[in-house]
Amino acid sequence: MPTAQHEGERGPAREQMPVRRGLAPLDERLSEPERRCAERLRELRARIGLTSEELAERLSGDGIRVDRTRLSKFFNGREVPRREIAVRLHALAAEGEGAEVSAEEVRATRALMYAAACVRSPLQAREFELATAREELDLHRAEAVEELASLQRELHDERKRRQDAEDALEDMAFHSRAEVRALTEERDAALERIAQLEDQIRQAGAVLRLRDRDAETLDRITRATDAELALWEHGGTGELSGICAAVVHLRDADEDDAADRLIDQIALGHPVRDVMRLVDEFAARRRFYDGSRLEGVLASKRKPMDLFRCLSNEAEQSEARSRLLGFVAEHAPVEHLVRINKACVDHGSLELGSALRNAIAERQREVPENDGDLWTTHLRLMLEMARELSPAPAQQTASAGGSAPVDR
Repeated sequence: MPTAQHEGERGPAREQMPVRRGLAPLDERLSEPERRCAERLRELRARIGLTSEELAERLSGDGIRVDRTRLSKFFNGREVPRREIAVRLHALAAEGEGAEVSAEEVRATRALMYAAACVRSPLQAREFELATAREELDLHRAEAVEELASLQRELHDERKRRQDAEDALEDMAFHSRAEVRALTEERDAALERIAQLEDQIRQAGAVLRLRDRDAETLDRITRATDAELALWEHGGTGELSGICAAVVHLRDADEDDAADRLIDQIALGHPVRDVMRLVDEFAARRRFYDGSRLEGVLASKRKPMDLFRCLSNEAEQSEARSRLLGFVAEHAPVEHLVRINKACVDHGSLELGSALRNAIAERQREVPENDGDLWTTHLRLMLEMARELSPAPAQQTASAGGSAPVDR
């Protein structure tokens, strides 16, 4: 029978050693894709060797929240992890084994997760599809950039070859007829190849521009999907009341980082007009901090043309346009202000451009000199004119009876 001393020595040791409990058998009702995904995740958990609490903490971050309950759902096949978690699991396994992360293993795990998501979570399946499409688009874009650079290098060489032939032909007296004929053929061949290369470069440039537009469209769709995923994970819906409820729940649970992340995703993933209505919803609930944060993210991080289109579609005297102009003038980066001002000029929205510049001037925003950019200079000069035309602040008086101004 152990002595009290031995029990006292062994007690603290048991408290300090984390216990990694075994997993329950998988439910027989799981589909084959769900079962294979769960088995893969269990295999990674065994390789990592951390307790559930430790693993949940290491997997959380950057807007992804994982706790013991959710971790259990992953390993039991009742929920499919977000796509980013595959990389984190493999990184932890590689860290424990002192090895490098295998990109092939990560792809295999993601394939299993995608197959399970197609069965259990169409919204997550969409996330996988968009991320895969973006990776392929980035790969094709890199190939297009390299092809364009290669064509430009070849064009440079062909132009030099043509110039060398033409320089040699200028001294025809020093060449035989055969040499002149050979130089002429070389020059003509270079000219023909130059014309071909210039045409290929124009097409390659057009393809690259189209791929950039594809990337912008895909990014916009991805932001909207991320916003819906965040709402789904936090128990909210796409309706204004559901979004507010999700944010309030996170604030009350002291999960401010997750709440901020959700607000950011909503501001970037929903139409600008809907985001403005959400600001009103926060104000009605007296959640002024969340409304202000939403305004700031909307004005500072949305694409300038998104903001311009929303402003253009609002009535001239509408309160919504006035408030959005204020957010933009207060929070938007200078380069975004320059772009919106340019859009006002390009689209003939002269009144909107004037209102924007007045709002910027009222907030005393400064546009630094930039001799290399015409539109930055244009906005800076127009702001100077707006300040000159604005009425001077009224002098303060001691009383309404006409006494002399008092210097306060």
